[in-house]
Amino acid sequence: MAGFRTIVINKRCKLESQLGSLLIRSEVEERIHLSEIETLIIESTTVALTAALVTDLTEAGANIIFCDRKHLPVSVFLPVHAHFSAAKNIKEQIAWSEESKARCWRQIIKEKIRQQALHLLEQERRDEYELLNNYQLNVADSDIDNYEAKAAAVYFRALFGKRFSRNEACFYNDALNYGYTLLMAAFAREISACGYLTELGIWHRGIENAFNLASDLMEPFRIIVDKAVVNLLEEDKENYKRHMVRVMYSRVKINGENQSLIPAVRIYLHRIFRFMREEACEILDIEIMGEEE
Repeated sequence: MAGFRTIVINKRCKLESQLGSLLIRSEVEERIHLSEIETLIIESTTVALTAALVTDLTEAGANIIFCDRKHLPVSVFLPVHAHFSAAKNIKEQIAWSEESKARCWRQIIKEKIRQQALHLLEQERRDEYELLNNYQLNVADSDIDNYEAKAAAVYFRALFGKRFSRNEACFYNDALNYGYTLLMAAFAREISACGYLTELGIWHRGIENAFNLASDLMEPFRIIVDKAVVNLLEEDKENYKRHMVRVMYSRVKINGENQSLIPAVRIYLHRIFRFMREEACEILDIEIMGEEE
């Protein structure tokens, strides 16, 4: 079972594994027990670390995220063997029917747009809320009418201005992309822990994307990152990465219970996999509660 802490390393140091702990060697030595670490973010390219540490963190179930010289995430480490029935689950995953994937994608997109609509209502954008609420009611299997893209255009412009585009280089996109990468890494790890391949998606099928399934299943949870970016104060923007890491400490109400983010993701994923086995008729509603105190 993975831990509960997100550790960011953003200065020159050496990282080692010693007696079950992460040893950080710099001006002052620090120790953090490996069992406490949920995600380790290596934000500086001047960090040196040992292969033993990577192995021990992976075996402990932790994410390891490496960043480039611009301090943006570029790679994620995942365990090769993470579940006792991985071979069985992968065979099942390969055999998922196109009809089942189409129905599942419909439910994922409906829930994503519903979350976006509720966020706009919180922002007192009632007209846009009504439009997105109508969109989610009309989503068909495979989202053949592309309501996801229609909703996104309305949603992001309502939040960040009429000229905003997700393709432009700007602070908001940098912050969104950083937060989405952290979220995707968490989903990729939990999918792997359930014994499924992150490469084989339901909708995303990019041949160069190692995280197609994580990209699919995280969609309704993106709202956590969106809210964090919208709520950034002006004085927080210079150090936005430090604030975006807090998305990993969000609270989520799912299946009627208030959960931390990672347990909520596990509950959600188990429901998705039951849906794909035709053991469930719908995925679960999600309610974002805010950050843990």
